[in-house]
Amino acid sequence: MTTIRRLCCNDLLDITDLTIHLDIPSLSLYLGNMALFPECCLVVESPGNRIKGFICAYNWGDGKEKHCAISQVSYMKESVVEMLVQALEERAHKIHKVYYVRMKVPSDNQQFLDLFKSMGYTPIKEKEYFDVGDRELIEPTILQKDLPAAHDRSDAANALVLLQGDL
Repeated sequence: MTTIRRLCCNDLLDITDLTIHLDIPSLSLYLGNMALFPECCLVVESPGNRIKGFICAYNWGDGKEKHCAISQVSYMKESVVEMLVQALEERAHKIHKVYYVRMKVPSDNQQFLDLFKSMGYTPIKEKEYFDVGDRELIEPTILQKDLPAAHDRSDAANALVLLQGDL
């Protein structure tokens, strides 16, 4: 049975085979996220204690701009990333009361874009930046998914204001 649990320091060596093909952020990024937002750093573990995927995220903003930003996701199968993202969305909603989840995706990674669009994420904007190492212009797509609680909280807040106005 596959389980989802928090990412711990011992896992940093085990996830190397998942991140070897990526631009690996420094360990300080993972350690910082693990220290500040441990419930937003998750791994999927197979029955043989082998890590099949992981996700790292952090919470950002205040008020209606409070959101969860996915900084790193790596997986072996699409079903794994769906499990990870769903678990992250639930935890961000219940624990941190965020309004939406957001992530940057390279525009040329159509498979990844299609996968996240099938999970309810919508592209909100594209930003261009120049990659000095490769000397090329990169346009990441920013994907966002509004959480249902965002609408519930705003409706409840509006109802409270209306109630107070009637008193």
